[in-house]
Amino acid sequence: MKVKKELLQNYLDKRGISAAMFARELGVDEKEVETLLLGEAVNEATARRFIYYLGADEATKLIDWAAIGKQNPLTE
Repeated sequence: MKVKKELLQNYLDKRGISAAMFARELGVDEKEVETLLLGEAVNEATARRFIYYLGADEATKLIDWAAIGKQNPLTE
């Protein structure tokens, strides 16, 4: 999974949390969050935790669907 790095950074900034804090809350290594913030792909386990933590509605806004070659399943 890849996310739109600017949107993820905005999400963290609005909540006043660092990448390290976000990683702890997700239960993943900080390097995984740093990878997301670089716009690079993370593994399925991290993706699942990301979606579970944010909820599907919020997560789908941040996922870079074009970069992963998929269509957002929540859009019509």
